[in-house]
Amino acid sequence: MAISSVQGYAPVSGAYGSMLGISAGSMEGERAAMAGRSAASVDRVQLSVEAQQLSRSESVYSMETAAGKREVDLDSYFSPAGEVTDLDSQLGSLLMPNPANLRALQDHISKVFPDFLSANGIPEAPQTIRYDDSGQLQLPDDYPYADQLTAALDENPAMARELHTAAGLASHVAALQSLEPFNEEAARAQSQAEMDALVDKYSYLFGADRSYPSIALHFSGEGALSIKADGESMLA
Repeated sequence: MAISSVQGYAPVSGAYGSMLGISAGSMEGERAAMAGRSAASVDRVQLSVEAQQLSRSESVYSMETAAGKREVDLDSYFSPAGEVTDLDSQLGSLLMPNPANLRALQDHISKVFPDFLSANGIPEAPQTIRYDDSGQLQLPDDYPYADQLTAALDENPAMARELHTAAGLASHVAALQSLEPFNEEAARAQSQAEMDALVDKYSYLFGADRSYPSIALHFSGEGALSIKADGESMLA
């Protein structure tokens, strides 16, 4: 049977068409809104991840270790860890005494120490922190929050270790810097006689009674750190 024509659907018109148009527009609008909300949600997640990465990156420093240059997260470096048995990890955990590493510690402590004080209800930092020959913490006699700070450091060994490490590393850096004039002249020596003369000239550096620079961690009232040797900043 031949089909001479096909009954088509007439165009929608009138009020009904308008209603469908509104309905279709509303659906499209809702789809767009949902897509926008989804995109915003994804953006928030991405921003959150990026914020976490940024926060983490601010605690990660490129530092020289006994195993070479490593990216060190100082937020976790001083936290208690399990026993390290392999040699590479042991060497990688040893920070070399140089100005760059010292600057990294100074910068990181300046970031975290103010929050540490605030979290422990301590209104202001001590003017200085020093350590005696046995490694015991020394605070100024007139610092009114000495007991609170000592207790807070006892309860937060990571912060205590970082401060102690900064002072210890500074002591080694200062000692090495005091040897630089001798090393420079020794490199130019042309004979054993010249070397003997240099050893005699710098004998005060090698005697058992030699004096070492006095290291102090100096803090602003807010807790920003400046590491000093004999009262002079070690990092320009």
